[in-house]
Amino acid sequence: MVPPPSVTAPLLIADDPALDRYLLDIHGKNFASHVESGGVDLATWLASGEDADERSFQDAQRLGLPLLRLPDVAVDSATAALLPPQQARRLRVVPMRLHNGLLAVAMEDPTNAEALAAVEFATTRHVLPLVATGRGIREAIARCYDQVEDRETVRKLGLDPLATVADNEAEARRLAREQPVVRLVHDLIADAVVRRASDIHLRPGEHATDVLYRIDDELVPVRSLMRALHPAAVSRIKVLGGMNLAEHRTPQDGRTSFTLDDGTRVDLRISILPTVFGESAVVRLLDSRQSLWDLDQLGLTEADRVRVEDVMARSHGMFLTTGPTGCGKSTTLYAMLLELRKQRINILTIEDPVEFHIADIQQMQVNRAAGFTFASAMRNFLRHDPDVIMVGEIRDRETAGIAVESALTGHLLLSTLHTNTAATTVTRLLDLGVEPYLLRASLLAVMSQRLVRLTCPHCREVEDVSAHMRETLGIHAAEVFYRGRGCVQCEGLGVYGRQAVYELLMMTPRLRELVVPGAEADTIHRVAMEEGMTPITQAAVILARSGAIALAEAWRVRAD
Repeated sequence: MVPPPSVTAPLLIADDPALDRYLLDIHGKNFASHVESGGVDLATWLASGEDADERSFQDAQRLGLPLLRLPDVAVDSATAALLPPQQARRLRVVPMRLHNGLLAVAMEDPTNAEALAAVEFATTRHVLPLVATGRGIREAIARCYDQVEDRETVRKLGLDPLATVADNEAEARRLAREQPVVRLVHDLIADAVVRRASDIHLRPGEHATDVLYRIDDELVPVRSLMRALHPAAVSRIKVLGGMNLAEHRTPQDGRTSFTLDDGTRVDLRISILPTVFGESAVVRLLDSRQSLWDLDQLGLTEADRVRVEDVMARSHGMFLTTGPTGCGKSTTLYAMLLELRKQRINILTIEDPVEFHIADIQQMQVNRAAGFTFASAMRNFLRHDPDVIMVGEIRDRETAGIAVESALTGHLLLSTLHTNTAATTVTRLLDLGVEPYLLRASLLAVMSQRLVRLTCPHCREVEDVSAHMRETLGIHAAEVFYRGRGCVQCEGLGVYGRQAVYELLMMTPRLRELVVPGAEADTIHRVAMEEGMTPITQAAVILARSGAIALAEAWRVRAD
C-alpha cells in the first residue's frame, strides 16, 4: 500500500479532475498542494450529501486519507473489472482509477488489512485507499457490478427489460429452470450461509429489487437486482418451495432443503407476499450446525446450569421459556431436548412449524386445516406414553389447561409463552384461566430471555455512553464500556454473533405462596430476586462490564 500524506483536515475529492490531480501528485510525491488546500471540516462534509456520515470523516482524518464523494466521481469500468463482483461485494470496495501502477480504491473500511491484501492480490496492483461512505460504496457496486451483470443475464434470458411479472405459468417455469437464474439464487443462498445470515429478503421496488441479509438481527443491504429479473428470481424460489407459479395475488409458504457446493445442507423456509411492486420473498435459512445449541452454548452460569439440570431430572412439572419473538426461546428448549434424549425416555413434540429434525425424538407439526392444533395434539399425546412433552407455544386457555394437566400427571412439559419477564408469566397463566392451586403444583421454573449482539473483537473501541443511560442503569461515570466501530469482519455492523441473557425464576415455597387470584407480577419479581434470581437487565449490564457487549445493547434489551 502506498503511504498516504498526513493532513489535519481530510481532502475532499468530489469530481473527476480532483481525483486525477490527486493521483498525479501521489505519483510525483507532491502532497503540498493538498495540504495547503486545507481539506474539509466536519460540518462541510456532513452538509455535502445525505449519505455523508461522521464515521467516514473520522476515518479519513485519523488515517490521513482523502474523502471520496460517491457518486460525484465516476468509476472507470475497465478498472472496476479488475476485481470480481463477488469479491467487491464481500470486501465493500470499488476500484476507481488505475494510474502508473497505482490502483485508487474506494473503501468503506480502509483499516482492514485483509481487504487491502485481497485487492492487491486479485489485481496485482499497489492499492491507494480512499475513504467512502457505506451507502456510497453500495450504490457504486450496484452501478458497476450489479447492473452490468443483470443486463447480461436479461439479454441471455431474452427478457423485456421493463417486464415486472412473468407472462404466464409456462414462462415462469421456463425462467425458473434457466441456468443464469438457478445460479443467481444458488449464489445468494450460498453467500448468505457464508456470511452467517438467518434470512434473505427480496424487496421489490419501483425501479429495482433490493436484496438484504439479516445478520445478527440486522438487515444488511447486499445488492440491487434489475427489475426485469425479479419475476425470474421469485419463480425460482417458488419452485424450490413447491409453490404455485401462476398465483401472484395471495401469500404462499413453502419449505425445502438445499445442498451447497461443499455438501452443506440447509433447510429453507420460504414466505411470498404480494406487494405493490411485485412479490416480496423472504427465505429463512435453518442451518442445524449454527442454530442447534447444546446447554454449554446457552451461556448459563454454573449455578443456573445446575438448576436447569435439576428441572430436567424431574419426572413431572412444567418449564417455560418466555420473551418476544426471535429471542431464542425455541433454541433453549431444543438444547434441553438434546440433553434429555440421552436418557431412555419417550419424547414427543408439537411445533408450528418443526424447525429442526432431531433423531430419537418424535416431532409433529401443527396442521390447522386438518384440525391438528397444539391442544388436539396434546390430548392425543397423553395416550402415547410420553415421558417428556414439548409444546411449541401456549397460546390459549385450552392449551394452557392441557399443559398443566400433563405436568401434573407424570410428564415433564416444556413450552414457550410470550411475556416480557419471568414474573409476568405467572400472571399471564392465571389470566388464561389456569387455577392458582394447579399452577402452584405444576410450575417448576420460568426462563425469560433476550438475545444480545456480541461486540466485534476486530473493531472494538471505547463506547460513548450518555449520562441518562448511566444513571438509569446505575453505572458509575468512570466505568468504561466498548462497542464495535464496524469493519469487513462484521459486515460493518460492529457486532459479531449473539448470546442469550436471561433471568431464571425457580419456584420456591415463598414464590408458590404468591400464586393466588389477583397475584401481582411486581411482588413475584421482587421475591424472586430475594430468592436468588438475577434480572435480565442486570445480567445484560454484567455482560457489558465484561466487554462482551456494548452498554447500548444492554439498554436495548432491558426489561425494567
